[in-house]
Amino acid sequence: MTTYDTPHRPRRDRSPVGSASTGRWRRGGDKAGRPLLALVPGSAADRAPVELSALTRAPMPADVRGAVVTPVRGRLMATWLPLSEPSRIPQGRVLLSWTPANADRTDVTARLGLAGAETLLAVWPRLRGEWSAVVRPTVAEVTELHAALRLATKVLDRLAE
Repeated sequence: MTTYDTPHRPRRDRSPVGSASTGRWRRGGDKAGRPLLALVPGSAADRAPVELSALTRAPMPADVRGAVVTPVRGRLMATWLPLSEPSRIPQGRVLLSWTPANADRTDVTARLGLAGAETLLAVWPRLRGEWSAVVRPTVAEVTELHAALRLATKVLDRLAE
């Protein structure tokens, strides 16, 4: 049985890791073979951000549109955007989607959420291996630029009042 320190956060099990056949829990409350981000509609677990580099070697799940990424202290944190939700990307956020190009390559696409629409930000074709370091500079710069422009717009609006 899983115990909880706080709602929706399992207490970390400090017991040794068992095999997948025993069904014992791994550290962090994750069963062997479970995906890093499980989509459970309506739960807090489907909104928990995970570092993007933990997701990049595997194909995207079939029931998501992509991963909404946010730079946090030099790392990209990702949250899946399910197909069942509205298709709008939050303003100032970047949605990354990726598809396998061949055996060891991946095509990555970034879209930026704006106030009234979304726009294609970048395409990185045929990236090899763990590619989050390749996209991080672009995502971080665009996110910070968008935040600066929003702030400048608010300041100008207040000055015009």
